[in-house]
Amino acid sequence: MKQVYIVYDSAVGSFANQISREWAKSGYEVLGMMAIPADEEHKTLLTVESIVRALLAVGAGRSTLLLAVGGGVTTDICGFAAAIYKRGMEVEYVPTTLLAQVDAAIGGKTGVNFDGVKNAIGVIRLPRKVYFRTEPYASLPAGQIRSGAAELLKTFALFDAKRYDEAVRLFAQLQAAAYKGTVVSDALPKIVELAAAASKLKGKVVAADLFDNGKRHLLNLGHTFGHAIEWWQSTEEGAAALPVKYSHGEAVAIGMVRAAELSEKEGLASEGFAQSLRADLKACGLPTELPCPQEALLPAILNDKKIVEGGKLDFVYLKRIGKPVLKKRRISDITL
Repeated sequence: MKQVYIVYDSAVGSFANQISREWAKSGYEVLGMMAIPADEEHKTLLTVESIVRALLAVGAGRSTLLLAVGGGVTTDICGFAAAIYKRGMEVEYVPTTLLAQVDAAIGGKTGVNFDGVKNAIGVIRLPRKVYFRTEPYASLPAGQIRSGAAELLKTFALFDAKRYDEAVRLFAQLQAAAYKGTVVSDALPKIVELAAAASKLKGKVVAADLFDNGKRHLLNLGHTFGHAIEWWQSTEEGAAALPVKYSHGEAVAIGMVRAAELSEKEGLASEGFAQSLRADLKACGLPTELPCPQEALLPAILNDKKIVEGGKLDFVYLKRIGKPVLKKRRISDITL
């Protein structure tokens, strides 16, 4: 009999139990289930070790399927654990947030944070399957939908201007309606349609550059500053200044605006482009301004994974919506 071990975000226990019953009915032996706290503070080697210990305790082998049920932190951790457990076991994802559906679950990037550096340890490991389910949306907070919307908008800003306009209109309407339950329910088919379209666009880029050596760097639009903001708000200074932390998607939204501003500065985009992008993101309920002086972000930017030979950084600019430009720049070139 096929075997599965389920690791899930502790916040989605009821849904994970539903998934367990479904897998059992489909012919799998469920060896066990494990809840993990799915936040950046627990995205560590210690959490990976706890998963490995649990797998060993139930006698899981390389043929056992590891099933991750949760958001991006959960899929990142489980993907890495699957890659190193007995030198590799199969992994599948059931993403429970819009952000995970359009970002973390697609592309095979796995890993954990280390010594304050985001995703410092990890591997590229594609899941065998990713299941898109709509049930989690019923209880998904508005902030989680906005966070996913930011990554979805980022993908369309890179590759599909028409879809970008559709997504802005949809999420602006949801924001204007304060994400009331019936409004979200009515919009769900369109959200799923847009998420699937964004995932396909990202999937094409990943297929062409699985190990992130060239074209895939385009997917980092907004992430140079976004990841730096995530790092800064985890510092003592950042925690004191921001009682409520920005989500990954919110931080990326701010980073997209900075990229647009730099695109104007270098003459790649026309005047007013950054302001137009800022207005779109604001209408969708997303932040657009740095929460700290830019200098405070430099330690994290200097540790950016996209730094190549000569200390230069592959930075993503936008000429316009749907027209990205990738250029190698010194860190000093991307400061305003």
